[in-house]
Amino acid sequence: MKGMRQYTPEKYIRTVENIDDSIVQNYMQVEMDLIRNIKGSKDKTFIDLGAGYGRVLHLLAQIARNVIAIEINPAMLSELRKRARKHRNVKVIKGDMLKLYKLLEKEDVKNPVLLILQNTLGTIEGDYRKVLNQMKLVAKRYNGEVVISMLKSESLRSWGLKMYSKLKAMVGEVDLEKTDPINGFFVSKTGYASRWWSSDDIKQIKDFFGGNVTKEILTPNFCILEIKI
Repeated sequence: MKGMRQYTPEKYIRTVENIDDSIVQNYMQVEMDLIRNIKGSKDKTFIDLGAGYGRVLHLLAQIARNVIAIEINPAMLSELRKRARKHRNVKVIKGDMLKLYKLLEKEDVKNPVLLILQNTLGTIEGDYRKVLNQMKLVAKRYNGEVVISMLKSESLRSWGLKMYSKLKAMVGEVDLEKTDPINGFFVSKTGYASRWWSSDDIKQIKDFFGGNVTKEILTPNFCILEIKI
């Protein structure tokens, strides 16, 4: 995520988690509600990809058999590890989610729920499909499922640009020459880039996993999928 690697947890919490935007607040709450209601969670390993400073860590530790939190940002890792020490069933791994299958080879994984939340999929540097492929390989190997949370491209122009203006301290000013609201691409002058997802993109992701969509939350602004592999 160019432009965001060096931001501190304190700045992220102040700017993003506490943003004065009802859609973002609802989006984060719906994510939490979906996670909280995953069936059989006490017999499952929750794997948080791009765990950040541990925004959902406390909830995961409460409901899961065990939790593996994966993060690569050094500034976020310190707070993530601090929060993880409060829970006996949490392990933090510094690593690249593009190497997820290898990262988990020696870990305690059972019936995993692989989480990629808050449109993290849209901020991946490189080919996002490689991350999806890693998730699919892990889910297949360990009899798991995936939860993918995405922002919808149709709302970038109507809502997203106003939302990003409130995040200027984090992402920088919008680069109007590189941003393409119609096709769901936001780019800032600091180099932060985020892809938002069309209905066709979402369908392709569902088809890629080829499993049962056990839950789909679809609003004008975001989509959250729970897919059993």
